[in-house]
Amino acid sequence: MVSRIALLSENEILRTVVGTAAVLVVLVRFTEMTLRTVVPIAFIFTAVMAHDALDEGTASPGGTNWLFYGGSLVIAGIYLAVVDLTPWVGGLLALAGLWFVFDGATTIRYGASETTHEYVSDFDDELGETMLRMQTLNGVYQALKNAPEPQTTEELATELDLTESRVERALGFLESDGRIEQTANQYRADASRWGRLTPIVEFFVWLPRRALRPFRRVAATV
Repeated sequence: MVSRIALLSENEILRTVVGTAAVLVVLVRFTEMTLRTVVPIAFIFTAVMAHDALDEGTASPGGTNWLFYGGSLVIAGIYLAVVDLTPWVGGLLALAGLWFVFDGATTIRYGASETTHEYVSDFDDELGETMLRMQTLNGVYQALKNAPEPQTTEELATELDLTESRVERALGFLESDGRIEQTANQYRADASRWGRLTPIVEFFVWLPRRALRPFRRVAATV
């Protein structure tokens, strides 16, 4: 009996179902939400979990997750507009869902538009290695940012007490991401003219490009 419970507790999908049900119960019990208003949230969670279960059993193509998620948003939006009598909220939700569906469909049709750098492509494989790589990235970048002069791979490895191969891989990712510059065999942090506002500026530059990406991909094939 104990072993059966232990096996059930290791089932990720079951844990997600139980956690989702608990969140919905808390929302209905301790907030002003009712069973009627919680239906769209429950439907979206159900669609996402259905995709996860399907993806676990079969190798679904990239973009399928967006189809499931977008489709659930469209249905939830229609529900809010018709049943809950909040047409503007439902309309916005359905519109967002249509974008996700379109983006997922173009990804399935044309493939991923961007290749993921090998340094972060397998981040989900092992938590310990993921954390180590994140710490290495931060350590290498901060060391270059605080250094008065450009640094070599050997100097960074010595300072951070890391192997040269690990530092070199981190440098490769940071350079591809535009955060550092290489001159000969030395590296330096790329000084951003936006300072601390750089992440915010980059987000607002990235957002419209990301929103228009599926439309550009379709237009390029016409």
